[in-house]
Amino acid sequence: MRNVFWMLGIAGVSLMVAAGSGLGARSGQDGGEGDFEIYVAPSVIVKSAPCPCVTIHTEVKYRVVTAVSATVDGAAVAVTGTFADSRGNLVVKLGFDEVAALVDAPSATVGLELVAGGEALAAAETVGVKE
Repeated sequence: MRNVFWMLGIAGVSLMVAAGSGLGARSGQDGGEGDFEIYVAPSVIVKSAPCPCVTIHTEVKYRVVTAVSATVDGAAVAVTGTFADSRGNLVVKLGFDEVAALVDAPSATVGLELVAGGEALAAAETVGVKE
């Protein structure tokens, strides 16, 4: 009976690890265009329903990034914070109010420029916009 519980436990852990790997790859989401993949959240900016921030997730290791800047529809926006996610990748925070002031329906382009490992890189993703 104990062997059955151990086998179920091992199978459960294996399933969680496999599911976590699939979720970590952000399957089914467009990674934008450019030198690296970015994922903007929220994927639709609703100007009348503000949230605390706009978050940009990347596939670039945080430890190699030395400079970060962001744009919305070509206009520079302040980066309010950066940190590493649970996989060690760069996450960038932008102020929602500043972003909302720059965008118009039906869509906007959020861009991220960074220096990583001494190399200048850029990427962008288009998000939906609703009033």
